Amino acid sequence: MNKTKKQVIKCINEQDKEGLKKLFSKDAQKHIEDLDGKLDQLIGAFNGNKIESAKGLGPNFKGSIQTQPLHIYGKYHLVLNSKEKYRIYISLCDKNDEESDKEGVFQIELRTFSREESPKDFSGGAYQDDYGIFIYTLQNYPKK
Repeated sequence: MNKTKKQVIKCINEQDKEGLKKLFSKDAQKHIEDLDGKLDQLIGAFNGNKIESAKGLGPNFKGSIQTQPLHIYGKYHLVLNSKEKYRIYISLCDKNDEESDKEGVFQIELRTFSREESPKDFSGGAYQDDYGIFIYTLQNYPKK
């Protein structure tokens, strides 16, 4: 997950849409509606600012090498060069011998606000196993 986080951040900082796209599993690339448009939105949400730091807790896991698929979920607090604070959640299928086309990133959720700024009626975002790219701002977020 640490390697994937670094790759995601590098692609966002370099505005490398194709690089980001390649991190997604083949299955996610097929099933995420308007993937190219959503990748543009994800990169655009940073308004040209660079991610200076990404701090997170240890990742969460579901499954194992023996009981596949193995999913890893990372949650990171980002600080941009503009000093804005965002949060990013990355869901990754690390191992699936039976369906290898599902290996790779299958969800990125970006919240363009810090935990302290999080609205009281924010519902918490997408389910961690849903395919997609989800971007939430203070003007556009799911309500309870």
